[in-house]
Amino acid sequence: MLEQIRKQLEKDFGRELLDRLFESYRLVNEHYYLGKHRPCSSEGGRFAEVALRMLQQITTGRYIPLGESIPKFSNEVLKLENADSSKLPQSLRIQIPRTLQVIYDIRNKRDVGHVGGDVDSNFTDATLSLVCCNWVMTEFIRIYYTSDIATAQYLVNSLVKIRIPLIQDFNGFLKILKPELKLQEKVLAFLYYRGYEGATVKELNHWLSNRIQTGYMNLTLGKLEHEKAYVHREGDRYFITDTGRRFVEENIPFNV
Repeated sequence: MLEQIRKQLEKDFGRELLDRLFESYRLVNEHYYLGKHRPCSSEGGRFAEVALRMLQQITTGRYIPLGESIPKFSNEVLKLENADSSKLPQSLRIQIPRTLQVIYDIRNKRDVGHVGGDVDSNFTDATLSLVCCNWVMTEFIRIYYTSDIATAQYLVNSLVKIRIPLIQDFNGFLKILKPELKLQEKVLAFLYYRGYEGATVKELNHWLSNRIQTGYMNLTLGKLEHEKAYVHREGDRYFITDTGRRFVEENIPFNV
């Protein structure tokens, strides 16, 4: 999925910028869901800097090189707002740049980047950064990959995998590094890691080295779905719910 989107976007943006954008976007989500709110907002600022360069490239054919500081972020936003409206949609000229300004200011002008005396607002700042980054990413994919907003949102959601130390990924084979966990906990950890991609019973059994009988696995998933609402089934795939995500974050130790 990621490579499909990347190849499509590469028609308009350089791979260097796309690599940085996807990496920052992944880290914004990962930090947020792991409760690292200040790093989330900080990474959001880097996301904004990369996305601004992408807009510079699409409007002028050039962008401030990575590694060089952006002299005055607000001035660059204003330049984008004054770009030719006959060639670029309003989203690229106005809405995305202004959203990037919000993300950038959270990192630079609040408690994220500096020591201050204000009430700690890291959680709310991180939440705003996450929502704004999600929206910007969705807009890029909507404009340059698919015109369907629902499809664009689904694709953005599918990009997110929360890396947790509890699970190690060996080229697609997910290994739980705490074998003493109960089966329900292992299943939920797998589904938490997979996010919107979900997993089939076959995949779950494969990651558990086919040591669990299919009937018992189905029984376990049934309890998680119907008795606790921790998972949801669509077709042959299972997905973690918000309730299940909260249970994982509060009850399953991520560190090994």
